Amino acid sequence: MADTQGDAYGDVESAARSAVASMGELAGIQEPLAESAYALARTLDLGVTGVAVAPIARELRETLVALKEAADAGDAASELEAFLSSPLGNAAD
Repeated sequence: MADTQGDAYGDVESAARSAVASMGELAGIQEPLAESAYALARTLDLGVTGVAVAPIARELRETLVALKEAADAGDAASELEAFLSSPLGNAAD
């Protein structure tokens, strides 16, 4: 179990933060989801034991999946917006 005091993050929280950072800039629902993921990871780092480990780990996984899906939806929306904003046909006509 890692030390999670001060500015140092434990192993699970560090991994969660790295995964979130790889998704790029957060927007909308992603920000509270990221904070939830960090809190869940921190709970695992602090050494939760017994039957509580599995549901917390599952919730962390589901939260990270939701974050990824929100990032993918944002990317798709940006691509659609760019496509719809592009000129049609030959501009020289």
